[in-house]
Amino acid sequence: MRLQVHDIRLTDHDVWRSAREAIPVQPGVLVELTAGGRSGFGEASAFMTDRYDSSLDALHAALRRAAPLLRELPADDPEGTYSVLAPVLAGSPFALAALDVAAHDLAARLAAVPLWQRLGAAEPAALRSSFSIGLDEPAVMVRKLKERPDWPVYKVKLARPGDLHILEALREHTDAPFFVDGNCGWEPAATRSALGAMADLGVTLLEQPFPRAMWTEARALKDTSPIPVYADESITGPQDLDACAEAFHGVNLKLMKAGGITPALRMLRAARAAGLGTMLGCMPESSAGVSATAQLGCFVDHLDADSIALLAVDTGAGVVLDDKGGITLPDTPGTGFRPLFRGPAFTVRPATADEARGYGTALSVFRDGTELATVLIRRRPLPGRVPSDAFRQLVGPDGPAAEAAGPEELRALMRGAITRAVADGADTVWLRTGHTGVRQACRAAGFRLLDEVPGGSARGDIPDDDTRADDGTPSSLLVWKADRSA
Repeated sequence: MRLQVHDIRLTDHDVWRSAREAIPVQPGVLVELTAGGRSGFGEASAFMTDRYDSSLDALHAALRRAAPLLRELPADDPEGTYSVLAPVLAGSPFALAALDVAAHDLAARLAAVPLWQRLGAAEPAALRSSFSIGLDEPAVMVRKLKERPDWPVYKVKLARPGDLHILEALREHTDAPFFVDGNCGWEPAATRSALGAMADLGVTLLEQPFPRAMWTEARALKDTSPIPVYADESITGPQDLDACAEAFHGVNLKLMKAGGITPALRMLRAARAAGLGTMLGCMPESSAGVSATAQLGCFVDHLDADSIALLAVDTGAGVVLDDKGGITLPDTPGTGFRPLFRGPAFTVRPATADEARGYGTALSVFRDGTELATVLIRRRPLPGRVPSDAFRQLVGPDGPAAEAAGPEELRALMRGAITRAVADGADTVWLRTGHTGVRQACRAAGFRLLDEVPGGSARGDIPDDDTRADDGTPSSLLVWKADRSA
């Protein structure tokens, strides 16, 4: 399988807020695996980066570790692919999940069947999602509910268990049940005091009120709560299931946190065997991720797959959510997701053939759908080196607005170019530039001067006629080498 990685940037209609954070813009990556003329897609968000090692730099680094393995793996065995990748990406669940989902999607597309069918499920019917109302001023939260009337369930973020006035205001506009999410921000005593009033206001499920570390308090709450309590942050993998069975009535799984479809299905079966209720939710993600989650809807009691309803900018189209929370799966193979590569969600993606100018491989960086700069990627040895398929030279960046590209945009372009080169078989990537901004972006992306690289040449080994840029300024030869010990 061939790997491609596309940087994305999602924005919601409203800034998303919970008791834990506010998210004005959500960066991430769309992962594409290709074989047999078909592509499968998965998604990873740069979300809660410290906890899940999911910064854009970390996601790209993890995907580079997987790329050489993927080239040797068959496209019709995603479960086998997971077994190979899981030890390599043990500390990178979001990257692992993106690859696992893409592998499942690709296998189903190659088999020309929907993903649910390849997974051996009955055809999903009457699937519906809850609608999430992020933390905000009460009037804004009421406005969000009124804009989405007639959904089956509203999942309400509350900063404190005593914020019953928000539930009361919402209750004036709907008879639907409420799920309430504390996002690890509540105190036990205040929670216990509010449970009765919450039940009277139609709260039928309470999600993760306490921090993950408070297992003793969670067990005590389970024993006394009139409302079922579900784990979210407390369930990150199979190793947490036994503790969650003691401390919660159910679990809310996310494919990204679980590491993909393969482990999530195992966890759902184990949760049912332990007598736990089950929910599938989503992280801040686009139609690429939600289309995969919805395909698993028949395996769970509740679906919280509404993140695409919140988006102002999406990566493409797939599963459809109607104005009453009804879910329609695409009548196409795999997850049914179709990327819109030229849309504003994509910040780094492959250039067109015209943009590549005959070099074959090129990446472009975009701002709100407008191309800024392109870098060409070609097989070319380091100066004075024997030609090898392990070398790739970058040419550029240049383009219609390259001078307008900011430091982070140039860094993203360089980072993506490294990943693309590694996916194509390189372990050394190099370029020569006299542009200060490009040098700084390369440094930030992991490039070093040649004489700083283990095993690199001294600067004197570089021909004299290759040491200055076209404008006469001093030119630096910068090199990136794969760390095979990672």
